[in-house]
Amino acid sequence: MAVIQVRLLGQPSIECPAGDGRQPRGRKGWGLLTYLLLHRTPTPRGQLAAMLFPDAGDPLGALRWHLSDLRRVLGPGSVLQGDPLILRLPPSSSCDADTATPWSADTPSAELLERLEFADCPGFDTWLTVERHRLRHFVETAAYERGLAALADGNTGSAVKFAAQAVSLDLLNGDFHALLVRALLAGGDRSGAREQAARCTRLFAEHLGLGMPAEVQQALAAPDVRISALPATGVAVRSYLEAAASCLAAGATASALAHLRVAGGLAERTGDRQLQAEALLALAGALIHGAGGRGAEVADLLHRVVALSGPDGSPAVQAAAYRELGFLAVQRGFPASALRWLDRALATAAGLADETARVLGVRGMLATDTADYPAAADALGRSAGLSTGNHRQEVFAHAMLGRLYLLTGQHRTAAEELDASLVLLAREHWAAFRPLVEALRSEAYLLSGASSEAEEMADQAVALAEAIGDRCYLDAAFQAKARVLLAAGERAAAGEWIRRGLRPDPWYRWFRGRNLDLACTVALHSNPPLALGYARELSELSSRYGHNELTVRAYSFRAALGDSAVETAIPLMASRITNPRLRADLAGLAHGTAHAGVEH
Repeated sequence: MAVIQVRLLGQPSIECPAGDGRQPRGRKGWGLLTYLLLHRTPTPRGQLAAMLFPDAGDPLGALRWHLSDLRRVLGPGSVLQGDPLILRLPPSSSCDADTATPWSADTPSAELLERLEFADCPGFDTWLTVERHRLRHFVETAAYERGLAALADGNTGSAVKFAAQAVSLDLLNGDFHALLVRALLAGGDRSGAREQAARCTRLFAEHLGLGMPAEVQQALAAPDVRISALPATGVAVRSYLEAAASCLAAGATASALAHLRVAGGLAERTGDRQLQAEALLALAGALIHGAGGRGAEVADLLHRVVALSGPDGSPAVQAAAYRELGFLAVQRGFPASALRWLDRALATAAGLADETARVLGVRGMLATDTADYPAAADALGRSAGLSTGNHRQEVFAHAMLGRLYLLTGQHRTAAEELDASLVLLAREHWAAFRPLVEALRSEAYLLSGASSEAEEMADQAVALAEAIGDRCYLDAAFQAKARVLLAAGERAAAGEWIRRGLRPDPWYRWFRGRNLDLACTVALHSNPPLALGYARELSELSSRYGHNELTVRAYSFRAALGDSAVETAIPLMASRITNPRLRADLAGLAHGTAHAGVEH
């Protein structure tokens, strides 16, 4: 049976060794093939015909003609039949736009169906725009991560190549510039690194009105760790690691990071690769969870841990490094990358109950962000079940279950999960995580009509989040405060809190997307042009980051504001999401009855 290779990125083509080189006839044929390969959920023929052939005298007849043409192109080994339509290629066939498989470095372009336009098919054009955003982001991210891996392996030439490719695809991504600067420095090209930093600064000044990104500054100026007079022994390294853990427990993040940098330097001098991996993993974890590290510095550290630990290293260290890379990818909106890292973490953590619980917790986060709610419930339920005795992981699992149930309209179950999380939080004295749980609990109170309790919980979340300074929790707390004010009819005051939740450079992109969703709801009737601006921003960002429900909501706002071109694509995008609350909210938008204080 012939193996088929389909290229949809760049100029599309189909390669079939046993075939005659035949290609689909015209852009509609390519559009149909692309939809069937990427949408995955079987689509009724009538719906697909209306989307691709809206002006045809016989849309179903036009669809049948193109299906017949595709069958000739793909050959007898493929299956293309049914209503809803199903497409299956022969075994071992491939498609370069399949994000479930690793990215190929020879991908010619990040543009899906390059130079093919579908303005006369507004429903399909909307779907294609979402997919183009998603796949371009996938290629950018893949190049970035290939550069990080090459840098960790000491292959600076490849690191420079991949980092430069990532920068060319997104000129305003500080992490990509930072990786390129790091790679140039690692290769000994200091002048090239300085020139790249200067170029980055000019771009950010011209397009954003900002100076040099902090990530690039960090790449240029490595921390000064003075360790020459200290003994490079395993005992010394572990002493600094223990001191850092005590500082982190007390909330003294700066002191902890100083101890961890010394531990890393000493571990490197010992020549013990396992000890180096442990020290670097501890530093990366502190940067991520204590100092908000989300950029090239922590990603580089984690890739170095992976390179150091190797196949004979500690499974616990390896699994934790994969998990942290997955956690970073979830928060930065790299879902395909996150899934691969978390799959590796789960396989490596086999037999390690605590680590498996942590990995499943992050898997549940990812599935919730991407609106795969059944998978999220399964992963988080398993995480909670494995966390007995590990109270902090129990806190996390119950909080994430509470978020899941809030999003799917089960506010009573959400309240139970969040209350369980708060009880454990008090027992653990884990103040740093409390603002997130309180922000979510405030929303659950509001949905049940307990406005005074909601206000008290939101105020507590804001106060503690501001004291701690964690950007994720600040964005959640600001939204909780805005919802309380909206429910009380104080729209102007709520607007100020919404704007605070929309500051640039978020740590966790899903939270900012949800704040944009709330901003759209509030401005929908009072300021339609502002609402449309928010909706357009949300539709682009959420489609890039794989936040599927937020994408549906964004386009629904655009439709409610008069953008009729997107209407036919909304049911198709929503069909893959199992969420009764989403269906109710979409119906409310369609009838002009969305309520800002309680609906989203």
